[in-house]
Amino acid sequence: MEEDKMVRPYTICYLNCSADGRIDGEFFRAPESQEPTAIFRRRWLDMQADAIIYGAVTMAQFAGGMAAGPNSPWMCEREIFPKTDFVAPCRVSHYYVAVNIRGTICYDSPYIDKKGRGEHGIIHVLTEDVSDSYVAYLHRLGISYIFCGKKALEAGTMMDKLYRLFGIKKAIVSGGAYADWSLLEKGLIDEVILLLNPVVDGNPSAHPVFMRSPGMEAKAVGLELVEVEVVAGGGVFLTYRPKNTVKGFQ
Repeated sequence: MEEDKMVRPYTICYLNCSADGRIDGEFFRAPESQEPTAIFRRRWLDMQADAIIYGAVTMAQFAGGMAAGPNSPWMCEREIFPKTDFVAPCRVSHYYVAVNIRGTICYDSPYIDKKGRGEHGIIHVLTEDVSDSYVAYLHRLGISYIFCGKKALEAGTMMDKLYRLFGIKKAIVSGGAYADWSLLEKGLIDEVILLLNPVVDGNPSAHPVFMRSPGMEAKAVGLELVEVEVVAGGGVFLTYRPKNTVKGFQ
């Protein structure tokens, strides 16, 4: 996607973290996290985003889990559809966007209604090497899908299509760490807003806010600090503006 021709949603990376910068783990259940997290959730709704972008593992928690191998529900699909974008009819104007390029997420329906956010449609992001059976599975369920690269995710193409095909003007990306980094390193995030809860759990396997996928270029992205806000319960909101942001919102 040529940068000078790109249009895309205004995109906010919005994350609830432990004080040691982890986005999952036991800290969510700690009493010290409850009051700041309630504020975090209220502000999420106040942002009125058109779409919520999740990586595969996070999205699977909102959908029907993940599957692979011969017992996957799509293995029975026999119809073959062309590997072109599919915009399914949708009765709502808000979406969950699943960045799951190989196709491993199971779905129960083309809509998700979780965490008091209201009903959302689904847009599944794929690359062209996905199996024909998974494409047929999404098509049969009436789930929209877009192709964004041949074998690797083209994040700019994804954001451009979300804007052009679905009219998404504001998006929240909120994990996992790989999805967050895929957008940040390409200059596709306008704001990074982190809530630091007053708790740590030292979990060595918990994910940080951002993480590069294996084989990705080693690089750093500078941030400009915009605001620091202390909220009830001892939480701290940090708002940053990435210095590499590519202008694309129109």
